[in-house]
Amino acid sequence: MKNIKKLVVHLTTMACLSLSGNAIAKQTSNLDKPNILMIAIDDLNNFPASWGGPAITPNIDRLASQGVQFMSAHPAVPACNPSRVAVLTGLRPEITGQHENKGNFRSNPQNKNIKTIPQWLADSGYKTAAAGKIFHKPRGTGKKPEPQSDPQSWHEQSANNTGVRGAHLHKDENGYAKWLNGIEEYDGQKISAYLRKFAIWGASSETTEESGDYQTAQYCNDYVQQTHNKPFLLACGIFRPHSPQVVPQKYLDMYPLDSVKLPPKPYADMQDISKREQINFSTSVAKAVVDNEAEWKRAMQAYLASVTFADEMIGKIIDGLDNSQYKNNTIVVLWSDHGFQVGHKLRWEKFSLWNQATQAPFIMRLPNGSPTKIEHPVSLLDIYPTLAHILNIAEPHKMSGNNLLPLINNPSMAWDKPAIITYMPGNHAIRLGNFNYIKYDHGAEEFYDLAKDPNEYSNLINEPAYQLEIEKMRGHLPLK
Repeated sequence: MKNIKKLVVHLTTMACLSLSGNAIAKQTSNLDKPNILMIAIDDLNNFPASWGGPAITPNIDRLASQGVQFMSAHPAVPACNPSRVAVLTGLRPEITGQHENKGNFRSNPQNKNIKTIPQWLADSGYKTAAAGKIFHKPRGTGKKPEPQSDPQSWHEQSANNTGVRGAHLHKDENGYAKWLNGIEEYDGQKISAYLRKFAIWGASSETTEESGDYQTAQYCNDYVQQTHNKPFLLACGIFRPHSPQVVPQKYLDMYPLDSVKLPPKPYADMQDISKREQINFSTSVAKAVVDNEAEWKRAMQAYLASVTFADEMIGKIIDGLDNSQYKNNTIVVLWSDHGFQVGHKLRWEKFSLWNQATQAPFIMRLPNGSPTKIEHPVSLLDIYPTLAHILNIAEPHKMSGNNLLPLINNPSMAWDKPAIITYMPGNHAIRLGNFNYIKYDHGAEEFYDLAKDPNEYSNLINEPAYQLEIEKMRGHLPLK
């Protein structure tokens, strides 16, 4: 990508040309850095069409065609809270201590003064605003913001609803998914209370315009239409396709059940991994769905419909920006916090180190930049240090991720910096090139060649031809 190092100079010039007379002297200092529009999507996997997936996603695809599309991006942790903490602090879970969804990272005394991306930008003269889920919880609609929205990070947060209501229509009298017909275990394994409540899919009681995610998109659309006297960070969090996958009927209608394609049944490919890893808390639900093809199709239909719903909300946000005065001096960063398994390898949701749980869409559209695709695996941890280099603002602490500008400038360069993914201490995946190497805290290992085996059916850890590559990837394991 040419001229990327001149980005700030270009934007300063464009800002000055748009002003006149004394206004230049008064406002240039406030307009000498690009705005940032950050769009975070919850639980969006590799299903967008621009990643070769089956979902109808014209707005994500349009943004991908205009920017830098990272074809293999992965979180620090395949779970919402720790992934978002890692993105917004630039720090791995071993540093913040945030390994799982429960808990607020600020409760750890060592994290009290960590500068998040919005705090760091605010220190450099930016106005920061958020709507929807950016940290683990949205602000909420009450008088006081939810503590896990990290209110100290924002000058302004929208007090709107989030997601799409209507899950109650698909629950029984006990508040559990109707399709389970009251069962509490399947194939000898207890079904977790969490998935009994949230493994739900179907039509919403709301219209698109009544939904919380629409309110988020509308707030962001309105925000970029306003005139701002400071550069801004606007963070927009879209909750769908997170569970429950409940959306207005029109999105379900876009995926007739007889056209919905399912992955192969995942039973056979689990025999070449350690016994402990063959099941987790979600396996019983995954088996119950996979063994009922009609229900599996309804679940897949609802996930795809939720992706398309989210895409429409993204389109509303991007259209607002592109029809505003800020189109040509705003960096757009779109990312999902992790992937999502819809029965893949007998798993539901995220919480594993396989590709379907970790691969997440990631796009950066840069003013004066050229569209390109990057095939090398990268980490969402790289967002913070990359922004620091683009903006030429000093990093507030040592980052765990990498500056991606060299790769953006030369996508075909050799890149030896892996994406390191962790789910609970001691369990790590190393993504480098076409390979996924996994080591668990009890010593078991897996190795997959995704170029030949994108569904990770064959564990090649003992194959002689791969031993040099495996040994190299072992060298990237975190010390902790």
